[in-house]
Amino acid sequence: QSFVMEHRFPDLKNRMAEQFRSGSLFLKPQPAKASDAGRRHLTMETASPGPGAISGAVRDNLDRARTILLVRLRSLGDAVLMTPAPRALKSWRPAVRVSVLIEEPYAGVFRNQPAVDEVIAIPSRGSAVARLQWAMQIRRRRFDLVFNMHSGPTAGLFTVLSGASCRVSYAAARYAAWCDVRVPDSRSLWGAEHVHTVQHQLSPLLHLGIPLPEAIELDVALSPEAEQRVHDQMEALRIQRGRFILLHPFATLFTKEWDLARFAALAQGLQRAYGLPIVAAAGGADREKLGQLRGMARDSLTGLPPLSLEELTVWIDRCGLYIGNDSGPTHLAAARKKKIVALWGSSDSYAWRPWAAECQLLRADLPCMPCPGYRCHKFDTPRCIESISVDQVLDAVRRLEPWM
Repeated sequence: QSFVMEHRFPDLKNRMAEQFRSGSLFLKPQPAKASDAGRRHLTMETASPGPGAISGAVRDNLDRARTILLVRLRSLGDAVLMTPAPRALKSWRPAVRVSVLIEEPYAGVFRNQPAVDEVIAIPSRGSAVARLQWAMQIRRRRFDLVFNMHSGPTAGLFTVLSGASCRVSYAAARYAAWCDVRVPDSRSLWGAEHVHTVQHQLSPLLHLGIPLPEAIELDVALSPEAEQRVHDQMEALRIQRGRFILLHPFATLFTKEWDLARFAALAQGLQRAYGLPIVAAAGGADREKLGQLRGMARDSLTGLPPLSLEELTVWIDRCGLYIGNDSGPTHLAAARKKKIVALWGSSDSYAWRPWAAECQLLRADLPCMPCPGYRCHKFDTPRCIESISVDQVLDAVRRLEPWM
């Protein structure tokens, strides 16, 4: 078994954008899966070939569009990686009104973004009747242009039922047949074998001929109210801006979550090496595990209180260095242009790596990678994430110096 350490990239804003466009950034190309081949076949049969190949009626609707809705219901990482889309729409047509439909837990990603005029936040759980009521409210708004950026069945229904003059969906998404524009496979649009999720979520715009910026950047703005609350929290903990390391030790899947005992050992090693506060954040579902981690790390780790998404974003912005798994907060760190050590497990590091970030990405090089990650089909435990050692993480931290 070998181990891959993917290095940082110094000229980030322009060089990485160009490398992602050309598909040349990833050090070891990953083979497409059989399921991807099937998706490509479906796309060729149902979608218009290439960017700009759209009908005159669709072009007329684009020219008349004054209100746009982006449907991106979840999750945190996907929402962060969609933030270049509203900016591109505003650059294309500054007077257009851009709204985002998203579930409430992730609405904070867009609430302070200058390019987003309105955030429509819906409950993350609800009955079919409640969802239908929301769909009817959106239909009454009569948006000119609706993009289904999510592809799931609920987002598909919101898009189809919106009554918009022009409804745009990925060709492989649910209910795409009822939409006016079906976007081809992103790889064909970008002319690359592999694309990042940022590129994938810009593909609908690219297909419609909407210009994209030369340097594609994530955009998650800070909430002034959250900034004040975090300022007070930092003062109470006697933590200075830029002089602490933030750990986010959790992830949605066990195949992407580094062992808590290793995070504890890492906190102790960082404390010895740098003498700085090491703090850890956790969402509501992970509060119990955070307590376990604090017990393992003893006095080397400070656990943060429960935070809102806006507060977590400020804490990330204020840190000197961020260390975390493949998770939504890691993408927040990239959006706030922090130096990152990313501990990678089962997922595709080309599609999901921190975008345009100065990052040390540590991952194993196993033939079963990447995989969906819901279970480990090859081993009793997920060796992909388990293969990363504490010493390798400490070495990656040193390679990112200076970060204070």
